[in-house]
Amino acid sequence: MGAERMHTPKYWRMRAEEFRTKADNCQFSQTKATLREVAKNYDELARRAEQVVTLAELDERTSETRRVAQQYAEGSSRRGAAVSAAGR
Repeated sequence: MGAERMHTPKYWRMRAEEFRTKADNCQFSQTKATLREVAKNYDELARRAEQVVTLAELDERTSETRRVAQQYAEGSSRRGAAVSAAGR
């Protein structure tokens, strides 16, 4: 599944809560246990979704890093030119 189609952590948490509610309302112990296990799996999906870095976020981080590096490089070259001029 592509990153653009992944669900948010909130979505998975809502699904987990839905299955916990179903388990709470279930009268059969085996079914109740299964529904609770499904809820735990959805909680795990929510946890994993929090760790996913989307391509858009990665592009944004990369662009910001390049911008800062460029500013630093420009500042360093200006300081180097000033030091060279002062040494003459």
